[in-house]
Amino acid sequence: MTKHTTRLSTVVAALAVVVLLAVVSFAQPKGATVTIKGEAVDLWCYLEGGDRGPAKKECATACAKAGNSIGIVDAGGTVYLASGIQDHQPARDLLIGKMNEPVEVTGILVKKGGAQMIFVKSVK
Repeated sequence: MTKHTTRLSTVVAALAVVVLLAVVSFAQPKGATVTIKGEAVDLWCYLEGGDRGPAKKECATACAKAGNSIGIVDAGGTVYLASGIQDHQPARDLLIGKMNEPVEVTGILVKKGGAQMIFVKSVK
């Protein structure tokens, strides 16, 4: 009886792992893969005073390090909230070295309720 119980426990544990992996794989954002060319900005400073460009790089970097949201502003002025895609990675991990610089970001674009977010896969 002990062998049977052990085997059954092993099968149940293996099934649990398979189900968990399936659930995690489905927890990805749903949207089109896009590439956006623009500037990585600290959203607080950009939305409050329009701050962007090389002259504001030090301030934007400090604000991003402190936890302010980061966005991408394209040539037409469209703002995209940025987030990492890997394990709920913050955008800061991907963009901190490129604040207030031109970037090319590829990721999954999701729009909802008037907001749009790019879940960043890569940055150039």
